[in-house]
Amino acid sequence: MSENDNNALIRLDALRNHLEIKTINKNSKEWRTLSPSQSLIVCMNRDRKWNGYGYKDTFFKFTEQGTVILSGSRYPNFSSKEFHELRPWLEQTLRINLKTLRQAQPSIIEISSPEVNHEFYYSIKPQGIWISFAEQDRLSHGHGVSTNEIYKLRYENLSKIPDAVIWPENHDQVELIVLAAQKYDVGCIPFGGGSNEVNALECPLENINNKKRMIVSLDMRNMNKILSLNTEDMCVTVEAGAIAKDLEDELRKFGFTLGWNTELMEFSTIGGLASLRSGDFNGHKGNFNKNFEENIVNIKMVTPTGIIQRSNLISPPVSSGPDITNLLLGSEGSLGVITELTFKLQFFSPHHRYISLYFPSFQNGLEFLREIVQKKVIQNYSGIRLMDESGLQLIQAFNTVAPNVTNIFFDSIKNFYLKRWKGLKVGKMCLAALILENNDLSKLDVDEKNIQKIATNYKGIMAGSELSETMFFSSKILPYFRDFLLDYYAISNFLDTSTSWSNIKELIIKVKERIISICKAQGVRARPYIGVRVDQVYETGVSLTFIYGFNCHNLDDPLETLRCVEKDALIEILKSNGSISQGISGIGKRKKECYLKSLSEPTMEILKNVKGILDPTNIFCNQNLIRDDDDNNNNNNNNI
Repeated sequence: MSENDNNALIRLDALRNHLEIKTINKNSKEWRTLSPSQSLIVCMNRDRKWNGYGYKDTFFKFTEQGTVILSGSRYPNFSSKEFHELRPWLEQTLRINLKTLRQAQPSIIEISSPEVNHEFYYSIKPQGIWISFAEQDRLSHGHGVSTNEIYKLRYENLSKIPDAVIWPENHDQVELIVLAAQKYDVGCIPFGGGSNEVNALECPLENINNKKRMIVSLDMRNMNKILSLNTEDMCVTVEAGAIAKDLEDELRKFGFTLGWNTELMEFSTIGGLASLRSGDFNGHKGNFNKNFEENIVNIKMVTPTGIIQRSNLISPPVSSGPDITNLLLGSEGSLGVITELTFKLQFFSPHHRYISLYFPSFQNGLEFLREIVQKKVIQNYSGIRLMDESGLQLIQAFNTVAPNVTNIFFDSIKNFYLKRWKGLKVGKMCLAALILENNDLSKLDVDEKNIQKIATNYKGIMAGSELSETMFFSSKILPYFRDFLLDYYAISNFLDTSTSWSNIKELIIKVKERIISICKAQGVRARPYIGVRVDQVYETGVSLTFIYGFNCHNLDDPLETLRCVEKDALIEILKSNGSISQGISGIGKRKKECYLKSLSEPTMEILKNVKGILDPTNIFCNQNLIRDDDDNNNNNNNNI
């Protein structure tokens, strides 16, 4: 037995005794564990699709009249409303034959039997920890919502899924599970809301020393409590399994906010966001920071070799050497599992106003945003977006206004006005959108007037609030739309990056050219759709997203084509001085190859050594960020 095993055994016994003392009236509590032969489902995703994004009752479909509608009632701006311009957009832009439907398979055909480590199972069973070996639970925890994963669920199969799912209820239980996993050589993959889009939850095909080992998914969503709300220090401490949107909604009841944009956090847990470093703190609120990590006061993580957290739970910045906890943010579940987080709070502004503006070109819109952010024209805003002409056309396709005679007439008048008097050409102009906020309505009026004044310098004109709302809220339904496209032989994806103001124009041109070029080389017949959206603005640069898709009806392997397009686009982004990701998605296994190529050798050695110290036997085995051979070497070296 190695030294690591001895240490794990001592800590495991001590923690088990602690939990037994802590449990009150334990005999009256029904065991919530399942033996490997049982199949009771305790899945927390009952209202979520097993082979698509989001809720079961929400999906795009055609009405009897042939228009597109979004089912359900969860999204008031779009649900149960007809999109009269969406079908023409699909037919003209992606050349889709909407009479040709590709049926998804009704269920996954092959799910392998679970590998069960009985010593591990009987070690955690007496503690009353939820555990399931049911196929539905295992399947729902074996993937995120990337295009690659959803495509495989619908038309192919997943290579591997977890052997069991565990739902810890507190930090002590997490520590017990990790110690038992280390002692009995069981792999662990932390699971938050299952909403990541970078294949971060994909199970590795492990076969170390010709021996398969059990891999369990740690679903953290039972750990969702607010542990403390400190209004004096303006901090909140929360368990890592809390859903970000639910936490934000709860804090607003008390007049506080975390300052993040919750439109893409409907299913994300705060632990998952911290692990991927993908929280969208979008906006400017006085001196409030926009970067996710700068708004975290403390973090608590369980690793196989111990607990990591700052000694000062809440304090201003200190100069006492490197802050090791920053290494944990963005570690993507490869070093340990986050159990608690402490965030800075700010007061919630009750008044909000949506504003949109047309600009004759994307460049004009960029110059407008640069002046807004660098000169700090607006005191408070909680969102800024800019869509290029292709993105604007997609947003307009989500228009829910019926095309009657009156609306057609007024649209004609509007287009004539924009072209004749404002020099804006329909099909060429772009759209900027902002969400202003303030405690004082009169200050909102001042901000709006300042925006309008600056916009005129770049030939921009006000376009009302409706388009702004559509732009922001459409982010919630775009993943549903992605799934709808798969039904009709169209495949789509996105890439996020960040770059400087001086570099953005060249980067966009080169990446678009590369996507078009590789699509043509891969045999894509129709021209691909490519839209660009600015998601965040800073004094020094912007974060932006490329949204792209193409007709794949004639392709033998659409996923391989998509992979080639993405790989080439990522290479071009790096060559054009863009980042491999921005504050939305993370790296996962989807961008891992290009990410590792972008690192220097010393940086890679640092990551490798940190992994070797915190997780020497590769218990956290999802193979995100770290090279696969490094993970296997760590495990092999400790099992010789």
